Amino acid sequence: MKILNGMVVVSLMLFLGACSTETSKNSTFHEDEGGQEEQQELASFKSHYLLAVNRARSVSHTCGSKGFFPSAPALKWSEKLYAAAYEHTLDMATTNTFGHSGSGEASDVTGQRLGHPSRGDERVLAQGYRWRSYGENVGAGTNRSRAEDMVQGFLESDGHCANMMNPNFKELGMAMVKNENSTYTHYWTQNFGTR
Repeated sequence: MKILNGMVVVSLMLFLGACSTETSKNSTFHEDEGGQEEQQELASFKSHYLLAVNRARSVSHTCGSKGFFPSAPALKWSEKLYAAAYEHTLDMATTNTFGHSGSGEASDVTGQRLGHPSRGDERVLAQGYRWRSYGENVGAGTNRSRAEDMVQGFLESDGHCANMMNPNFKELGMAMVKNENSTYTHYWTQNFGTR
């Protein structure tokens, strides 16, 4: 875990050769809830998140100890990676926890089903995303309410930057949940993957 300019950040990246197996007005959206206007607003947030990450990937970056990364191809949005990111972000904001492991509480839906606090790879698999490579960035901070702010924060952290600039990743799901009664207020998760 690292603290940069009032933002807590943690990154994780896993690779396997093969695997068989928002800033929102009320901060919480559910895919199956809300009317057409809310669904359009959610779609707009997702598009904005993808654009912010792809803008960062469109130019080269030096990711500190991880080295230099040339510009990388644009990512495509994945609803499955988004669902896993949203589950974990909501869990962190709801339980006032922070890290890659789920809380093990009711909001850790995958963890509840498995009988232990969830891991990122388990959350992604639970959404039906069969990955060859996978990476997760989590971040939080009271002043990180915009996707651009969070992306910039990730670029300032070696591991997060390397995840975002990894040319082997093809898809992204990114979510933010706001809880003003929690320690960090804004919680973010980025899930990267390649099927």
